[in-house]
Amino acid sequence: MAEHLQALFDFLARIQSDPDLRAQLNEVCTADEVSAIAAQHGSTVASATLLELFERCNEAPIARFGLMDEKLIRVYLRRESLL
Repeated sequence: MAEHLQALFDFLARIQSDPDLRAQLNEVCTADEVSAIAAQHGSTVASATLLELFERCNEAPIARFGLMDEKLIRVYLRRESLL
């Protein structure tokens, strides 16, 4: 699990510094779609791991269109308590 979390947090760390990635994430609403985008960017992000983190952070499992980046950044900011 720790290796999955680290890969996920490494990917999430890129959101704020990569405007193209951020824009791409804002076009999706589900963890499966985020996982697919991560794979396109060379990262392995399991949608099940992301869904578990959404639950632990009291985030809904689906984002409204245009808001996935904010949801993922909130999860990233809580990474210390989630590891």
